[in-house]
Amino acid sequence: MPKPLDVLLIEDSEADALLLILELERGGYAPRHQRVDTPNGLQAALDQQTWDVILADYSMPQFTITDALSIVQTTCLDIPFIIVSGSIGEEIAVTVMKAGAHDYILKDNLTRLVATVERELREAQVRAEHKQAFETIQYLAFYDSLTGLLNRTSFLHVLQQCIDQQQEQPSPFAVLLIEIDRYQTVKYSLGHGMGEQFLIAIARKLQACIPPPSVFARVGTDEFAILFNPGLGSPTHDRAAIAAFCDRIRQALIDPFDLSNSKIFATYSIGIAPSTTESDQADALLQAADTAKHYAKLRGKSEAVWFTADMQDQVIARLELETDLQHAIQQQRQHPPHTEAERNNVQLSLHYQPIVNLTQPQLLAVEALARWHHPQRGHISPVEFIPVAEETGLITELGRWVLEEACSQLSHWKQLHSQYSLPRISVNLSAKQLSQHRFVAMLDESLQRFGLQGTDLELEITESVLMENAGVAATLLTQLKERGIQISIDDFGTGYSSLSYLTTLPIDAVKIDRSFIQGMVTNDQQFSIVKAIVAMAHTLKLAVVAEGIETLAQVNCLRSLGCESGQGYLFSRPLTPIALTQILKNSTDFNQALQDISERGESN
Repeated sequence: MPKPLDVLLIEDSEADALLLILELERGGYAPRHQRVDTPNGLQAALDQQTWDVILADYSMPQFTITDALSIVQTTCLDIPFIIVSGSIGEEIAVTVMKAGAHDYILKDNLTRLVATVERELREAQVRAEHKQAFETIQYLAFYDSLTGLLNRTSFLHVLQQCIDQQQEQPSPFAVLLIEIDRYQTVKYSLGHGMGEQFLIAIARKLQACIPPPSVFARVGTDEFAILFNPGLGSPTHDRAAIAAFCDRIRQALIDPFDLSNSKIFATYSIGIAPSTTESDQADALLQAADTAKHYAKLRGKSEAVWFTADMQDQVIARLELETDLQHAIQQQRQHPPHTEAERNNVQLSLHYQPIVNLTQPQLLAVEALARWHHPQRGHISPVEFIPVAEETGLITELGRWVLEEACSQLSHWKQLHSQYSLPRISVNLSAKQLSQHRFVAMLDESLQRFGLQGTDLELEITESVLMENAGVAATLLTQLKERGIQISIDDFGTGYSSLSYLTTLPIDAVKIDRSFIQGMVTNDQQFSIVKAIVAMAHTLKLAVVAEGIETLAQVNCLRSLGCESGQGYLFSRPLTPIALTQILKNSTDFNQALQDISERGESN
């Protein structure tokens, strides 16, 4: 079957044009052709349609090959251009080839025509593919392939131009960095494809509320950047203007996204860096917005925070703290102390706070609490370093060390002081530890290595950690219970709103958060909350531990409600292993002190 071919003939002889068409037909083509012999005719033909090949006579009275090549090149078309001439010398042939012609043949030897056309068509296809590949590479270098927005490289380039122009002609602007909080959740729960649809939908919503000539880009996996109103001369760095814009973003994302019958809400965090930020480099200004975004995340969902200079100092200090904590954990694991003296000369240590019976003078357990004595900064509060460990993932190594150190300490007491009445040790479990697939195996190894039983150990898990990992919680807790390990819910009352898990998971006790205990004596509402927790726990046959007990009045309230145990400064602060050893040695004295507290409480 003849192959279609669109041929443009630049030829002043209609007879010669017909010979070319006949030759192409003999070669298996079905040529559709048009003949032109003037510059205007050529330009009109190029504008009207696309041509596969141009066959041009070299010698025409009103039209030269050079002019024809110039018109084709000016039109930016890459069409095989073949010269067909009655007589052309080698020197002229070289000249026209340099000018842009692809090949030439003689009119008295048209047998080469079909082969020449086929070769040039193949080479044109190769050039087109190379051009397409190059354009794709160029596109990917400056645009995001998923959303079609500018990418990070392009955004930084535009931002740098804006900063440079600012120095010559001040025109305030602001950089906003937006992180989509739930992208990872969507991706891992509904799949990568759904996660990408989620990002595309968000990008379209954001793009619709951004005023021109602002610049919008995707600069990270789940991050978008906005160069807000560059070059307008309006006070866009003003807080009121930015606040209004952030409100438009909130309104744009307030409704859920419907993706494959799943309604997904988009929450976000925004960091804002105004052009007044002292920086003349685009990446530094974007980093400032990123720093502010970090503080927005700490505030909660869908918050926006302005960058301030002290934020950078705090971030640097936090990074230093992270590095020092990582070093301290590595040092502790690589060179564990073996004597009491060595234990007192390390950065990380465990202190133990007694958990006591509120009705009888008896030590029930001790909670292991991590302490950090920095070589330069001295004592660093757990309130400061535990969040750092959780955010950076160091909590896994830190939690493992705490567990092993607690087991080691209890084993040490058992070996040297077998005559003591040794309490159960309670250890906090983080979300990342709960998610470790080898956690139970690692726990078994620790118990076996230190010669302990599961009954020697209690694990404390917060409500939020438990419910965020609900998929593995039931199986894991069952495995722990099979080993005789006690399970407590820490900070009870501050986390998950549904309490159905108390009836389905193998839990032994709840620990009432200190925030309720501190106000229960003077605040009727908090007293009622504590009362309800104790009653509910007892109905479910769960033990109750009150945290943060500091006064005799609190002890009296708790006893009246039937709360059987507690911990707090009233009984003891967290103790070093040496101090706790003294209490174990003199348990009679400690129990007497507890009895005195009990009697003073009863007399009040």
